[in-house]
Amino acid sequence: MGNDNNVSAISFFDDPQAESIFARLDFQFKDGVHIQAHATQYDLFNFLVRNELSLGLFYAKYYGVKLSCAGIGANRYFFLDFMASDRGEIDGDHRNFLKPEYVIIGFLIYKIHFIDGNLDLNSVRKLQLAVRNDYEEIRPDIYRLLAKLRKSASTTLTDSKIDDIIVETLKEFTKIGWVAIEDDFFDVLPSFQRLAMLYSGYINNIDEWIKTAT
Repeated sequence: MGNDNNVSAISFFDDPQAESIFARLDFQFKDGVHIQAHATQYDLFNFLVRNELSLGLFYAKYYGVKLSCAGIGANRYFFLDFMASDRGEIDGDHRNFLKPEYVIIGFLIYKIHFIDGNLDLNSVRKLQLAVRNDYEEIRPDIYRLLAKLRKSASTTLTDSKIDDIIVETLKEFTKIGWVAIEDDFFDVLPSFQRLAMLYSGYINNIDEWIKTAT
């Protein structure tokens, strides 16, 4: 983009790929999607890297939201930080708000992958079985908490219903670019770390928090 002093909120339109990329990028951003160097997002990611300053000015000026970037190197990811501003003018219909039960399942995925170090657990079915069988000390509390959030009696929240919540969660995380699913397999993407950014106080003490939350 040349000298940063000459960059404006519309400078990114000078990029040769702006016409073919920006509309898709803008649509995904407003739907809460996180953009990173993965699969179908490579062109969007590279466009963002080239035009980060101009796009940041654009979203701040015209929508009152912050274009944020987190992560390092190949793990960098971009997102519109609606929480950083109370004057965002993007229609609420285009924002993706996670249900509390999806956040809880997100905590468990984070614990399994990054706290317990089970990075190879990338099967949806194995994830369901891990939640069911490998966390006996907190499993009753997990079930009670999810039942509470679903307004169900804990005795009616069966293993099958927990399996369904896990699948629903992964589908929602796919929508916002936190995971990628193909058949029974899923990848935890760099932007999944956004969950830790938002809820670090809970994730770092997840076992104790789940017990007290119920």
